[in-house]
Parts: sequence; C-alpha cells; structure tokens
Amino acid sequence: MTSRVRVQTPSGPVEGVEERGVRVFRGIPYAGSTAGDGRFRAPEPVVAWCETRDASEFAQAAPQSGGGKGLFRNFSPIPGAGIGEECLNLNVWTPADAGPPRPVLVWVHGGGFSHGSGNFHLYSGEYLARRGDVVVVTVNYRLGALGGLDLGSFAAGAGAESNLGLRDQVAALEWVRSHVDSFGGDPGNVTLFGQSAGAMSACTLMTTSAADGLFHRAILQSGAGNNVNDRARARRIAEVFLGELKLDPDRKDLLARLRAMDFRELLAAQARLGSSHGLALGQMAWQPVLDGEIVNESPQVRFQRGSAAKLPLLIGSNLDEWKMFTATDKKRRRLDESTLRGYLEQTFALENPSEGDEEVGVSARARAEEAMALYRVAPGGVTRSPGEMWASLQTDRVFHYPAVKLAEAHASHDRPTWFYRFDWKPPLAPRRVGACHSLELAFVFGTLRTRWLRPLFGASSRAVNLSVRMQDAWLSFAREGDPNSAGELSWPGYTSGRGLAKLFGGREEHDRAMDPALRQFWDAVEGS
Repeated sequence: MTSRVRVQTPSGPVEGVEERGVRVFRGIPYAGSTAGDGRFRAPEPVVAWCETRDASEFAQAAPQSGGGKGLFRNFSPIPGAGIGEECLNLNVWTPADAGPPRPVLVWVHGGGFSHGSGNFHLYSGEYLARRGDVVVVTVNYRLGALGGLDLGSFAAGAGAESNLGLRDQVAALEWVRSHVDSFGGDPGNVTLFGQSAGAMSACTLMTTSAADGLFHRAILQSGAGNNVNDRARARRIAEVFLGELKLDPDRKDLLARLRAMDFRELLAAQARLGSSHGLALGQMAWQPVLDGEIVNESPQVRFQRGSAAKLPLLIGSNLDEWKMFTATDKKRRRLDESTLRGYLEQTFALENPSEGDEEVGVSARARAEEAMALYRVAPGGVTRSPGEMWASLQTDRVFHYPAVKLAEAHASHDRPTWFYRFDWKPPLAPRRVGACHSLELAFVFGTLRTRWLRPLFGASSRAVNLSVRMQDAWLSFAREGDPNSAGELSWPGYTSGRGLAKLFGGREEHDRAMDPALRQFWDAVEGS
C-alpha cells in the first residue's frame, strides 16, 4: 500500500510516495538541463519552482548506449523516463517516522564512466533506509563523452569545461548539503559511497578542493585512485572521437557543432571508438582528466602524500573481480598459454609507453614470464588454467592492488582505514562467475531477492545473513565512522605495513590484504 507525501524543499515542493514505511522521492533535479548550451558546461543551478513537483517516478538517466549481454544483461537497465539530457537528478529514500536528523548515504553508481544509473532497481535505498534509520540518495550524472570529453587542448574547445561527470557529483553533494534536512537527513553526517567507476569518482572527490566539506566518510567498493587520464592521453582520445564524427579539432565552430548534434550521434561515435584509444585494459576513455582545475594530480599520489581528505575510509574489492568480464567470454576463459603470454606482453607494454619500442618489448616479455610463474598456482596449491590466470591477474592489476595501495597510503597518515575482501561465490556458477565484479552490490543494498537475481544467489540463509552483516557494517560506518560499532563484527583497522582484510563470505574472518610476493611484483611494475 502506498500513499502520497509532500515535502517543501529550498527549491520548491515535491510530492513522493510512502512505500512500506519508507518515503521515496524520485527524479528530483539538482541542476539544470545539459542540452543545447548546457552541453559541455559545468552544471547550472536548478531554477526553483512554486507548483508541487511530482517525484513519484524516476526521471531521465544520462545518455548511454544499450546495456550488457548474456548473464549480465540485467545489470544495466534504465527504468523510468529512459535517457536524455535532463539527467541531473537524484532519488531520496527516508524513513517515514519522525526522528532526529539521520545519517545520509550518497551513492555514486559505476559503469565504466559510460553506463549506469542511480535509478537502477538494484540500488533501491529502501532496505538500507529502513534497516539503518538513514537517508539514502542515489545520483545520476553525465557519462561517456558528454561527461568526460576533454577539449581543453584545442583552441576551438574554449568554452567547454572538463570533468563534467565529477562536477555533476559535486553539484549533487551541494544539493544534499542544502536540501537533505528537508527529508530528515543530517547534512553534517554524509557518507559518500560508490562502486567501480563510482568508487573511483568518490576517491577523486576526496582529493579535490571542490568537494571539501561536502561529505564526511567514504566507502570505495572495487575502485581506487589510479583511474585518471593525463592531458596528452585525453587529447588523443578526443582526437579519435572527433575523427569518428568527421570533425576537425581546430575548426572554429567545433563547440557549436557538437552542441547542435543529437546526443545519439555522439553515442554512436563513442561506440565506434572501441579500443582505438590505445589504453591498457582497465583504463577507460572517459575517466577523470588531470585538468589542473578539478583534478590537479593523480588521487593515488595525493593519498601517498597525505593531502587527501582526512576522512575515515572503508575500501575493498572482490576475490574474482575480472570474472564478470570473462563469464560470458569463452575466448578469454579458454585461453592457451601462448595467447595468454601475448595478452600479458601487450598489457605490460601499454603500462610503460614512454620507453623505446625495443626496451618495451624486452621488459614486457620479462614481466609476462614473471607474472605467469606467480599466478600459475592458486592459494591452496591448485594449478590454474591460462584463463583463470588471466582473470586472477587482471583482478589484482585493475582492482585489488590499487585498493591495497590506497588503503596503505591512507593508513600511513594515521587516518582511520578499514579494508575488506568479498569472497562469496554464487552456487549457480561458483567457478565461472566466482566472487566477481559487482556481485556484492545486492548484498550491500539488501536487494538479493530481486526477481532476476534469485537464480544467481539462491535462497540460502547464508547469503541473506551475509547481506545483513554487510549492511550493518556499512550503516555503522556511516553512523559512527567505524564498521564495528553495530556489535560483534571484529573488523580490525588497516595498519600500515601489516594490513588485514575483513573477509565477507570467505571461510576465514580475516586474511592479509595481499600476498607479499604479488605485492612486490605489482610494486615493481608500477615503479618501472
């Protein structure tokens, strides 16, 4: 049973619905339109309204191409009003009961900086709001070229602003600061949490002055501080993208032409870009850019120097992250050793493009051989297939090692840090899918019983109990800055030099954050 509920905000009145003891307000604009002259500009303040705005249905998600395929096709639906450039909106869940100001959790969705939506039903804030007596906000922000194209290196790009997706997130956090008390939230107790590209964004926001004071804790799920493009790389990506549109980067009316195009033309060019940007696997074309304004240097460097925000940090990754990308890819799962060796040589060559071609080749071949020796045998003594070696190596390279490095840096400056590893494997496909990228999301949000997820997770009480434990840890962290405050979790803080990971869904309670030999290998790769 639902009923309508009206709230007066500083921007104007909104009317949402009360569902099962939780009030939800969907599609509230936090900034103006990004169409026309708003395209490639920083978000503008939303124009206030006097008439009551209907907030019972989701509004537009950011323009993006179609969702995933096969097993993961349901991870990218865009419910509600579809996609469009009226996409700078957010959704709020808050308990119906009156009470003192509540902690606020602001969710930044993932999707490789090119897909996803805060409207996605997997991210429903209903269960967290009810269980934790908190306010949950999920945000839509610009994606792909519309959120990450950098034209600053071109004279004709004057007037276009950079890092628009990040600027949108800052605008959403500013909205939370000035509006969330209307929904029972405490603007002085805001936790920013995100996964994958959302975690990478949140990490970056911990290092930019534009977000100072807008949040007070951070949770980074499967994302850290390595995913930024320098200006030269961003220029190369822009040149390839503009080439797909048959536009000269130096033409005087470049920006006007880009603003006049239907956004679907830009999405089509973005899709044609493919892998021609020349980035190593795990690096994304539309990730944040070192623009000297919003992002001055790599977030990882700022964490190492101690100049990131001095906030409590909860960070971690999943045991088998890369299996999300190989689960439906027979070619990668069934690699032979020769093909794997070629993949590794190419990957390590792209990691060090500044060396001469001959030096790159020699170094990459040596790294490939060393990596194969290190990843051939799994913990417990089981020999991995070449496909499993590839998935394990990519998990560490793209997700796990960057997370360990970030936790190490934050903890080294005596800042509260907790590290986790998500080990739960679905009974449907424990080896093929494993504890893959994104699998923890339903556990954190309490959406395990979503109809299309039931076959994957089963109906086991173990999965439900694990979800409850994770929700309580995340909620305790949001409330107190310590995931242990709910009771008997026994999660030791991360100590620099002796970091432990809390295991969720594993056979043990704790494990060292990373095997020393693997840590030494990736330190050497990063330093070469």
